[in-house]
Amino acid sequence: MVGTPTITRADEVRIHAMGAATRALGDPQASELSWGGGGSLAVERPFGNVFGLQLELLGFGLTDGSAPADPTLANRSGGGVLGGAIGARLRPFGGEGQAGLWLDGNGGVSRTGPVTRPIFDGHIGYDFAIGKKDPSFGLGPVVGYTHVFQPNDTVRPADAHVLWLGIHGVLGFGSKKVEPPPPPRGDRDADTVFDDEDACPDDAGSRTSDPKTSGCPRGDRDHDTVFDDEDACPDVAGVRTGDPKTNGCPRPDRDNDAVLDDEDACPDVPGERTNDPKTSGCPKSEGPVHVAGDKIVLDERILFDTDSPRVRHASFGLVQKVATLISANPDVLEIDIEGHADRIGTDAHNLQLSRERAESVKRLLVKFGIDGKRLTTHYYGESRPRAAGSGQEQLRENRRVEFTVVRAQPKSGAATPQGAPAGATPEGGHR
Repeated sequence: MVGTPTITRADEVRIHAMGAATRALGDPQASELSWGGGGSLAVERPFGNVFGLQLELLGFGLTDGSAPADPTLANRSGGGVLGGAIGARLRPFGGEGQAGLWLDGNGGVSRTGPVTRPIFDGHIGYDFAIGKKDPSFGLGPVVGYTHVFQPNDTVRPADAHVLWLGIHGVLGFGSKKVEPPPPPRGDRDADTVFDDEDACPDDAGSRTSDPKTSGCPRGDRDHDTVFDDEDACPDVAGVRTGDPKTNGCPRPDRDNDAVLDDEDACPDVPGERTNDPKTSGCPKSEGPVHVAGDKIVLDERILFDTDSPRVRHASFGLVQKVATLISANPDVLEIDIEGHADRIGTDAHNLQLSRERAESVKRLLVKFGIDGKRLTTHYYGESRPRAAGSGQEQLRENRRVEFTVVRAQPKSGAATPQGAPAGATPEGGHR
């Protein structure tokens, strides 16, 4: 698991200030001078979080101590140093903001009374950050040491050694947050999908738009050569199609007649396979009478006497062929007979005439051996013309009956209800 990168600070300038008690170490200063105090001010230019260069101003004083052991020497009333130095500062453990361990070393010159002497000092301290969010100020204890060289003093040639014990403060200016560069993005399985985007980082796969599958191998649970991410039926073997809703699904056969629905001209009525796509899967035709979809199609029209519901004798043979087709297909459980009329006459008259013609054909089918329970009638008058216009040919086309398969039973024996013909009412009539 990759953690959140640490945000570090980079300061352009740091100001260091120190106040401390001072004490000389080593004779003769230790015996002739007592405790005093001092301070320093330094300006640092950091280079990263560990190293910096600085300029320092410092000064300290020591109070009068015991008289010199040599009575020929004058008693000191105190001593002091003012100096400047240049040096380096280290923060060996880095640290956030201004917190952490630090040490420095500086070399320069100082004035002790009227004399200029070389000087060296060094300090070690630990700062605690002040402020929890983006701290720019630190404060902590410090221990220091100053060495004043006295190469030209023949009376007291010993160098001065001074101990500092005090408090150090630091203030960062021009600071900015620096985010480390992100780690390289890995790709363990070398599938061009980086591990942080790869749902299967150890198994080569392909990129997808789904974060749960991107980078994973494309599965095929049902082994039908249609990958699961394209398969509408991933657990049932099927065939590839151009429709995403059916791709990879088995080819259906609603009427169980062994002619699959995409090849079946009558998918809801059991039939037989033929070489004609318009009739394959439909019940066997009876001459000019055949089934197409849910319709029993007649190549001729059933003729009626003018303005009468009586079927002409010339059409008896055609109605008998319809009866023969219905009898030959016991799986067809219900046929609806729809009566239609032309536009000659009033709406009410044509509606009644279409009703009587549908009933007349029903009676004739029953006469030819069809169980009346398998037959229903509906009537529409002139509301559903087959041909537009008022010519004699158009009027003849509109004086007709039509047959619709309403209910059929699949060959397996399970009844499959079909919807009623469009526009029909449950007990006959029209809309």
